[in-house]
Amino acid sequence: MRFVLEVNFDTENMQLKPLEELQKILRDWSTNITMYPIVAGAQEDVYDSDNEQVGEWAILDD
Repeated sequence: MRFVLEVNFDTENMQLKPLEELQKILRDWSTNITMYPIVAGAQEDVYDSDNEQVGEWAILDD
Protein backbone atom coordinates (compact mmCIF):
# COMPACT_ATOMS: atom_id res chain seq x y z
CA MET A 1 0.00 0.00 0.00
CA ARG A 2 0.98 3.60 -0.40
CA PHE A 3 -0.38 6.97 0.70
CA VAL A 4 -0.86 9.69 -1.95
CA LEU A 5 -1.73 13.35 -1.37
CA GLU A 6 -2.46 15.43 -4.46
CA VAL A 7 -2.96 19.19 -4.16
CA ASN A 8 -3.66 21.50 -7.09
CA PHE A 9 -2.51 25.09 -6.83
CA ASP A 10 -5.14 26.39 -9.26
CA THR A 11 -7.44 28.18 -6.80
CA GLU A 12 -6.94 31.83 -5.89
CA ASN A 13 -6.10 30.99 -2.27
CA MET A 14 -3.52 28.39 -3.28
CA GLN A 15 -1.88 30.91 -5.61
CA LEU A 16 -1.95 33.82 -3.17
CA LYS A 17 -0.69 31.98 -0.09
CA PRO A 18 0.50 28.51 -1.06
CA LEU A 19 2.56 27.83 2.06
CA GLU A 20 -0.24 28.75 4.48
CA GLU A 21 -2.80 26.76 2.52
CA LEU A 22 -0.59 23.69 2.31
CA GLN A 23 0.09 23.92 6.05
CA LYS A 24 -3.67 24.03 6.69
CA ILE A 25 -4.29 21.02 4.45
CA LEU A 26 -1.59 18.98 6.17
CA ARG A 27 -2.76 20.05 9.64
CA ASP A 28 -6.39 19.16 8.84
CA TRP A 29 -5.37 15.84 7.32
CA SER A 30 -3.21 14.86 10.30
CA THR A 31 -6.09 15.65 12.66
CA ASN A 32 -8.78 13.89 10.63
CA ILE A 33 -6.87 10.76 9.59
CA THR A 34 -7.98 9.03 12.79
CA MET A 35 -11.50 8.96 11.35
CA TYR A 36 -10.45 6.75 8.43
CA PRO A 37 -9.29 3.14 8.27
CA ILE A 38 -5.75 2.75 6.97
CA VAL A 39 -6.76 0.35 4.23
CA ALA A 40 -6.47 0.40 0.47
CA GLY A 41 -9.35 2.35 -0.99
CA ALA A 42 -9.65 4.92 1.78
CA GLN A 43 -9.74 8.42 0.31
CA GLU A 44 -11.12 11.90 0.84
CA ASP A 45 -11.12 15.27 -0.90
CA VAL A 46 -9.00 18.11 0.54
CA TYR A 47 -10.05 21.75 0.69
CA ASP A 48 -8.41 25.14 0.99
CA SER A 49 -9.43 27.73 3.59
CA ASP A 50 -12.30 28.92 1.35
CA ASN A 51 -13.63 25.34 1.26
CA GLU A 52 -12.74 24.96 -2.41
CA GLN A 53 -11.73 21.43 -3.34
CA VAL A 54 -8.05 21.46 -4.24
CA GLY A 55 -7.19 17.79 -4.35
CA GLU A 56 -7.49 14.48 -2.54
CA TRP A 57 -5.63 11.94 -0.49
CA ALA A 58 -5.88 8.20 -0.95
CA ILE A 59 -4.43 4.95 0.24
CA LEU A 60 -3.69 2.79 -2.78
CA ASP A 61 -3.07 -0.89 -3.08
CA ASP A 62 -0.08 -1.41 -5.35
